[in-house]
Amino acid sequence: MGGQFGFLVNQITFKPKPLPSDLQLDKQTALVTGSNVGIGLECARQLASHGISRIVLAVRTLTKGESAKSELAKSAPKCDIEVWQLDLESFETTGHETNVQVNHLGTALLSLLLLPALQSNAKKLGVSGRLTFASSEVHFWTPFKEQSAPNILARMDEESSFGPSMERYNTSKLLNVFWFRELAARVDAGEVIVNGANPGFCASELHRHDSSPLFQILNKLLAWTPEQGAYFFLDAAVTKKEASHGAYIQEQKITEPSALVLSPKGKEIQKRLWAETLELLKKACLGASLDEAIASLKAESTP
Repeated sequence: MGGQFGFLVNQITFKPKPLPSDLQLDKQTALVTGSNVGIGLECARQLASHGISRIVLAVRTLTKGESAKSELAKSAPKCDIEVWQLDLESFETTGHETNVQVNHLGTALLSLLLLPALQSNAKKLGVSGRLTFASSEVHFWTPFKEQSAPNILARMDEESSFGPSMERYNTSKLLNVFWFRELAARVDAGEVIVNGANPGFCASELHRHDSSPLFQILNKLLAWTPEQGAYFFLDAAVTKKEASHGAYIQEQKITEPSALVLSPKGKEIQKRLWAETLELLKKACLGASLDEAIASLKAESTP
């Protein structure tokens, strides 16, 4: 169900499931973004409870990351916990609209930078690495007015294209789906399984600035807890196998993304967005080691 009615039904009726209690993740490493609070912190906490050997808390503010590390260490003293500074909103100075920067450009850059290490470890260990994106059902809901622009990303940076903040957020999440699907098409699932998980509506830090009475009521009646939200990401990143490569995962099962994504036009947009994004990242991030990652990709995805 991709519509808003379906969203309400899912929130009311679906009960997310945690990782199997006997699952052990020793000798494995996880990097979790946004892991000083909310769902990210819960993901780290649950991974630690399953005996993972090393966790990297990738956070914007180091002091908050260190606080999260101290909290986690109390319940997982044997886990090697590191704090890395990661600001998806910045290419030093950005110039891009915030939703597009964080949900698409910053995330795309990080995914490319992680690929060589994931591929290398997969070859050494004989086990596929995992790269799970934070997706959302809201990608079904955007009108995506910029889809026919000669350059989608350039158009989305123009102030005249700005509309309601939620509409732009929804569009940025659609870009995220296009990106991980195209990335998956260019990466061997035997090396890295790439997928995207929708955690639904959770009581998380994402909505901390919305104090409207209606939102507070919905938050109380419908929202899953951060702990439950983490179940969705861990299911996608830990338990889902190669069948989930390139898949959009909702309610902890592989689900078709929006009709636009699957349409011939959507496939054309996906390839255009891929090319635009690579071009922009190469220019904006001259100091980043993108060449190795790009060289490891398949030249072009199959139709």
